[in-house]
Amino acid sequence: MQVEITTLENKEQIDNSACGCGSGGCGCHSGSRSSAEIDPNLPGRFQLLQEGDRVVEFGSGNGSDSITAAQVVGASGKVIGIDHSEKNIETSRQLLDSSSITNVEFRLGSIEAAPVPDEYADVIYSTCVFNLQSDKQKVADEMYRVVKHNGYVCVSDFVILEPIPDDLRKEASAIAGCIQGAQTANEFMDYFKKTGFTQGGIVEVNKVKLPDELLNKYLTPEMVERYNDINCDEGVFSVVLVVEKPETCNAETCCHNADKHKN
Repeated sequence: MQVEITTLENKEQIDNSACGCGSGGCGCHSGSRSSAEIDPNLPGRFQLLQEGDRVVEFGSGNGSDSITAAQVVGASGKVIGIDHSEKNIETSRQLLDSSSITNVEFRLGSIEAAPVPDEYADVIYSTCVFNLQSDKQKVADEMYRVVKHNGYVCVSDFVILEPIPDDLRKEASAIAGCIQGAQTANEFMDYFKKTGFTQGGIVEVNKVKLPDELLNKYLTPEMVERYNDINCDEGVFSVVLVVEKPETCNAETCCHNADKHKN
């Protein structure tokens, strides 16, 4: 079975929290592209990137996205991919060796304690990894630590707007593991608000089309119909969150989630 993604426009519950961001992000990333300069052949998640950017991918998997990002930022830029799996790092390095790309480095490590200095990255990416983490707040805190002021964090993952049956969630996670950890859109965004990001929000929403044979095992026919309706809040949604680190720290935003320093 496969998960199908269906484009969904203007989910009111999410758009009201998106702070007016467009699909290219928000804020004042230096040298940001004009609409005429956006490459229509480049996946949306890479449209934030500028030549010369330093990029960190949290959970780089087989390395393909990091290598694509490296091509976008050019020789004056740098990409670091971080993954906890030795097998993934090995695969990534083999893929890199077979290319002519020289501005990528893959590092073995946990994204809860990323092996990258403070305020290193212009942009941080994470694709279908955040929901898999046992301590999501700690990962959001690390993203805040590693990204520069006025830098961006772009996280793609799954959310829900209404509760879904536990058995359905469990079986769906065998198809796409990130569904297991999917929380509400507000809970998802709260991790980033709590750690200090003050601008940004969810900029893209797609409804996930789960296989009907799976839905029919756990839902009534009426519920299956609602899960398949892109205008209905029931079901699973794939989202892209883009947030910007403030230009300066202050009492409300500094530094990396104040709650963790209380003990």
